[in-house]
Amino acid sequence: MNKMFIFILLLTVTMGAMAQESRKERRLDRDREKAAEIVKLIETGNLRFLAQFALPMSGGSIHLTSEYTLDIEGDKVTSWLPFYGRAYSVSYNTREGGIKFSETVDKIEWERVKHGYRTHVEVKTGDDFYSLNLYVTDSGYGKLDVSSKNRQPISFNGIVVKLEDKEEKQAKTP
Repeated sequence: MNKMFIFILLLTVTMGAMAQESRKERRLDRDREKAAEIVKLIETGNLRFLAQFALPMSGGSIHLTSEYTLDIEGDKVTSWLPFYGRAYSVSYNTREGGIKFSETVDKIEWERVKHGYRTHVEVKTGDDFYSLNLYVTDSGYGKLDVSSKNRQPISFNGIVVKLEDKEEKQAKTP
């Protein structure tokens, strides 16, 4: 009876340790897959930054409930982001708030940094000049810093996902 109890106890401890190892292995596999997906997105140059939090210079973080994005598609950058802060000068079209543009840039170069990638893009629109710094971690999180000639700087935290092709969007639409 005593030997049976010891055997069951050892079996339980061994199984628990094996389950821990398999859980760690699954997590490492998931992390590797995510890192490979991020590398693929950066190599193809088609990605979408989904902003989840805005961090204005005037303080506090703002949780964003709508879908605000920065799309990088080859050499085209499209921004649909909110702006919270002080504007130094305002354009005539005051109905359009936020950081909204769709422009072609000269080049987008990614640089490998510790635990991720970084790019710096300069975009000139009709009435403003934006400097965008995007940092993407291997796990898919991103931080976007936006500086403007006419506004206070603002930062965004969010995630990076694959930019859907037009065919994929049409296939999902009922």
